[in-house]
Amino acid sequence: MTAFVIEVNDYELRAAKLGEVLVTSPGYAALIDGQITIGSAALARAHSQPRASENRYWRDLNTAPIEHLGRRVRHHADLVWLQLEQLRLQAGNPLEAAFAVPGSMHHTQLALLSGVAQSCQLRPTGLVDSAVAAGAAALGPGAWTHIDLQQHQAVLTRLDVAERVTRQVVEVLPGFGVNRLRQLCVRVIAAAFVGQCRFDPLVHADTEQLLYAQLTASLSVLKAQPEINMVLDYHGKHFEARVPRLAILEAVAPLLGALRAAVPTHSAPVASHRLASQPGYAEVFAQVPALSPRAVFQGLKAIQWPGGALQLLTALPASATPSLTLPAALSASVEAPTHLLEHTTALPLSARTLYLLPRGGIARSAEAGALASVCQRGQVVELTPMPASRVLLNGRAVDTAAVLRAGDQITFAGAGVIFTAIRVIGADAT
Repeated sequence: MTAFVIEVNDYELRAAKLGEVLVTSPGYAALIDGQITIGSAALARAHSQPRASENRYWRDLNTAPIEHLGRRVRHHADLVWLQLEQLRLQAGNPLEAAFAVPGSMHHTQLALLSGVAQSCQLRPTGLVDSAVAAGAAALGPGAWTHIDLQQHQAVLTRLDVAERVTRQVVEVLPGFGVNRLRQLCVRVIAAAFVGQCRFDPLVHADTEQLLYAQLTASLSVLKAQPEINMVLDYHGKHFEARVPRLAILEAVAPLLGALRAAVPTHSAPVASHRLASQPGYAEVFAQVPALSPRAVFQGLKAIQWPGGALQLLTALPASATPSLTLPAALSASVEAPTHLLEHTTALPLSARTLYLLPRGGIARSAEAGALASVCQRGQVVELTPMPASRVLLNGRAVDTAAVLRAGDQITFAGAGVIFTAIRVIGADAT
């Protein structure tokens, strides 16, 4: 078990030891007086000096050259190195760490992250999908969609939960991040100052920075009050404006509504604490449960990381005592299939493993050239791709075990065969 875990999310990078968060840091960098500043200090300059700031280096982690932050910073990976080094020092100089990463990070970025971590004396002991880790702490059996926010995008992760929490599909929604929500709120507040004081705080970089500096606390107050007084002092002048809660809700509702609508109807939505903290969440995501801020770390407490080459874990053991259960309305839609249909033949599913052949038909052993296997495990049916095979589930490539539901289609790249998971009702059902 690795005691030290870093959760990668550019809205708030978090470092925790034994499940307790030690350090948080936003994914911001700024060039201040010739020096690179990282985290909260950089965020405090981001709007007053936007040309000397950067906040996309985690989302766009690569080694493409950048020039606006001086000679010390060659590319985004250099900024990631600086932030990891800062987190390591502030957390007490750990020698190793596991990383919980969003499904939006691709394999090249994960390899680069691993190399950057090692270069700042922080040996990576494991990689795990952060939505899977959070789900492992709390979710009961069924199909869920985990909704999380980063600075510039939202990430929807489909999770199937049985004995294990297994990642299925990841969808990235650009433009649905926290920064966009903040911009919508700031426009409402700026309009209030213009209408009530004839002063536009967005015209001046310094007052725009002051507005953003107050924003988080002000939005928190607005959750419990119908309106709030916003105060700005600029060049010896004092400005006050009343901002109604309803105006903020009206501004963010279209964006949050589109995010809510993006959740597949056959799965239950569950929100990260980042989404749940946003204005309008309670209204737009009514009855959608939210996970604890510590869920990611709680889901990893008992994990033994595999040795050897570093690989991303997209499945973890589910909680034996989940705190969230699937809504009753969705229970019927996640029942396991009973048969596998190929052409006109329905093959009954059981605990006996079926090996699927690329030319069609099944075998009783993997040695016959099978590309995938299907087996009933407890209350669910799992599809497991063979090593180095190209297996498609509903048109999407899968390389780890996936839970099947009625209607799912299994195909192989370059082969015309189609296996369809079905549920037979009646005397033939197993």
